[in-house]
Amino acid sequence: MRRPALKKGRKPLPEIRTVAIIGLGVIGGSLAMALKQHYPQIHVTGCAREAALAAARKKNIADAYTLSIHDAVASADLVFVCTPVHTILRMLPEIADAVQAHAIVTDVGSTKEAVCLYAKKLFRKKGVFIGGHPMAGSEGSGIAFADALLFQNAVYVLCPATGADTPVLASLLQAFGARVMIMKPLEHDRIAACISHVPQLVAVALMNLAGARNKDNEAYLQLAAGGFRDMTRIASSQYAMWNDILATNTKQIRMALSRLQEILFRFEEHLNQRDLASFERDFTKAKTLRDAIPKNVKGFLAPLFDVYVMAEDRPGILAEITAELAAKGINIKDIELLKIREGEAGTFRVAFASAAAADNAIAALAKINIKAGR
Repeated sequence: MRRPALKKGRKPLPEIRTVAIIGLGVIGGSLAMALKQHYPQIHVTGCAREAALAAARKKNIADAYTLSIHDAVASADLVFVCTPVHTILRMLPEIADAVQAHAIVTDVGSTKEAVCLYAKKLFRKKGVFIGGHPMAGSEGSGIAFADALLFQNAVYVLCPATGADTPVLASLLQAFGARVMIMKPLEHDRIAACISHVPQLVAVALMNLAGARNKDNEAYLQLAAGGFRDMTRIASSQYAMWNDILATNTKQIRMALSRLQEILFRFEEHLNQRDLASFERDFTKAKTLRDAIPKNVKGFLAPLFDVYVMAEDRPGILAEITAELAAKGINIKDIELLKIREGEAGTFRVAFASAAAADNAIAALAKINIKAGR
């Protein structure tokens, strides 16, 4: 198949003229949109199930669409595999068989060692495989939530498995605003277990602990606001994605859980011995470490940015707040009534996906004389 002619746009990457994207959900759709925004000269083929392809056509995110993996990758210089990990593992043999000798193949799976080890066996004779994991996502699912700006300031981990074409892929991703980080697959999975996978299990455990106690006293969940609500936000995650993560990163998650258990047992000993000085050291160390975490980079767990809105107690006030933000195109990710003084005023906690959105919300509400701050 003849490669399509280059269109006008950003300075082209000579190594990449055609891209295939397999899987057109949030990540795959966002990659397609970012490509068309930054490199309209690159020919993009989307490959997915029929329903996803129909939705993609309506958004016009690609130049061509196909149900066939073989047809999608046969002439591609770069292939993104944007599906759950087990589906990636199932598709890789077909991709390796059909891909061009010079092509770069990368995935977006949440775990890397299992995928990269398998890819290393498959891409020996042709194709270059680079494992990938973008630290970006959406609370929604499907292409309806795709966004060309999804990768702005997001860490995008690359784990080379074969070949040496990582700079080519890194350049493309950096054009999307991503912050590329190179690491070994096992290193990625160890870090992910500690700062993403175990926190997810802890959130699930805390919610189920409170839920069990709530059967005897409904005050448990009635009072589960503030810090508890923030700590357990990720417990609302759907299990489907986590099934693959738990199955493919079992060893590293077990090791991280073991380390966490050691710390909790130590806390129990501090309590038994009334050793408050040790707690003070632990609290101080934890605060110092947390304060050092970069605040302007998206990581494994997407943060929310809270705005506290003081509103008078009268009918329609919440509708006014949400209508004003909607009119300004500011999307609310979470909202909670923290307190109210009957007939006087109350405070809402309104959360946004970015600091910029939070600041824009404060400015918008100020124009209609509603006090808000972070």
